[in-house]
Amino acid sequence: MLAEDTLLNVKLWCVDSSGNEQVWTNKGTTYQWARGKTTASGTLNGVVRKLAGIDSSGKQIWVVAGSVKIHADGTIARFTGIPKSTQQTFYKSSTKANSLTEAIVV
Repeated sequence: MLAEDTLLNVKLWCVDSSGNEQVWTNKGTTYQWARGKTTASGTLNGVVRKLAGIDSSGKQIWVVAGSVKIHADGTIARFTGIPKSTQQTFYKSSTKANSLTEAIVV
């Protein structure tokens, strides 16, 4: 569950910064992530692309920039294009929210 909570925090951060839950800009580069498969152990995987340009017809050209890996416990092992300090806030927010939920349920 924590991996999903962390991913939700990433989506909210993206919406806040770009209006789209899968797009953000860092240091002048626009990135987009897409979710891949979830492993049997609960690890979320995905791919990160960066905007390379726009072709003559106006279509955006995206190229692979890296990957996404969020462990089942909610820690981000890899999320290309998002600073480590920002990644840590997603995990801290998800563990805090999970603790509050557990406190309410108990």
